[in-house]
Amino acid sequence: MTAEISEVKDGSVLSKDGTRIGYKYLGAGPGLLIVHGGFRASQHYLALAKHLADTFTVYVMDRRGRNASGPKGEDYSIRKELDDIEAVLERNEIALLFGHSFGAFASLNVAMEYPLNKLAVYEPPVPSYLPIDWLPRFERELQQGRNVAGSITFLKGLKMGGWVGKLPKPILKLMFGMMARGAEWEENVRLIRTVPVEIRAALNWNFELERLGNIHSPALILYGTKTTDYLIRSAKDVARYIPDHQLIALDGLVHNAPDEQAPERIAEQLRTFFGE
Repeated sequence: MTAEISEVKDGSVLSKDGTRIGYKYLGAGPGLLIVHGGFRASQHYLALAKHLADTFTVYVMDRRGRNASGPKGEDYSIRKELDDIEAVLERNEIALLFGHSFGAFASLNVAMEYPLNKLAVYEPPVPSYLPIDWLPRFERELQQGRNVAGSITFLKGLKMGGWVGKLPKPILKLMFGMMARGAEWEENVRLIRTVPVEIRAALNWNFELERLGNIHSPALILYGTKTTDYLIRSAKDVARYIPDHQLIALDGLVHNAPDEQAPERIAEQLRTFFGE
């Protein structure tokens, strides 16, 4: 890969309501947009982007509340998220879309209304399948500034943390307490505060599996065999309603495969699907 292709550049676009949405981009070839998950931002997907940059011009947006993108605003909703994604797609004439987790959920909704060539998603959560009994406690802990306690509640509640999430709470408290300093922890605190409002917005969105029949572009639905049960169920049920789809289970992968565990394996799947 040449230095020019691997160079990460910054761009931005104004969304429908005037909010600035920032993104990073690199590579050469057809445009491919990556939409990140919850508790994540563009920088967490640069490894994935670099694995794809020899084939595509890869754009990694920052959803509202991250980096150079504007705040969520008091009237934040899933509709705003869709407008943001569509603004980046339209500005850069992108026809290939990949979403992970919350970003996958948003991407499914975009694909129902925006003309894409192809769509790929990794573990899109169906909102009604989400465990939410932990959410009020999580919100209280964040409001009280108890960020370590909130991080543990979040990790245990959504059951997406792989082996770390299976550790006993006293061990997690000790581990997070040791981490609770420096720039990386400050970034975690900023990102974790985006989680409650995004979950509430997804729960309030009128999402019906039957409406996925309105996706007419070919779709690839990926999930890991080591992920949590409700995400496997979500992936399989989403696939059932999309007319032109491939459903692929990736052995040994967990929820954070695109951004942490195995970006190279996810890139391989995306390169094959989008390049066909």
